[in-house]
Amino acid sequence: MKKHISRLGLLTLFLLVLTVVLFYETLNPWFNPIFPFILLYFFIFNLIQHSALVKKKEKSPMAFNTSFMAWFAIKLFLNLTIIIVFVLANRSEALSFVIYFATCYIFYTVFEVTSLVKNLNSK
Repeated sequence: MKKHISRLGLLTLFLLVLTVVLFYETLNPWFNPIFPFILLYFFIFNLIQHSALVKKKEKSPMAFNTSFMAWFAIKLFLNLTIIIVFVLANRSEALSFVIYFATCYIFYTVFEVTSLVKNLNSK
C-alpha cells in the first residue's frame, strides 16, 4: 500500500507541476484557483477506492468484480454531480473546469486500473 501511495503522490505532484507550468506560462486566462483542489479530490478518492478494492480482493476474490463495478458507478455519479454543480454555479469558468476535470479523471483512472491490474497479477 505504501508503494501505491507514493506513486499516487508522484502522479499528483506531476500533474500539479504540469498545471502550474501550463497555466502560468501559456493558459493563464483559463486558470482557476480550484484546480489544485481537484487534484486533492482525485488523490483522496483514488486512495480510498484502491484500499477498499484491495481489501475486498483479499477478503473475497469472487466479490471483487462486483465491488469494482460499484466503485466505478459511485465515482461516475460523484464526478458528474461535481461537474454539474460547478457548471451551474460558474458558467463563465465551466469550459476550463470541465476540460481540466476530465483530463484529471483520465490520468487517475488509467493509474488506478494499472495499479489494480498489477496488484491482481502479483498475488
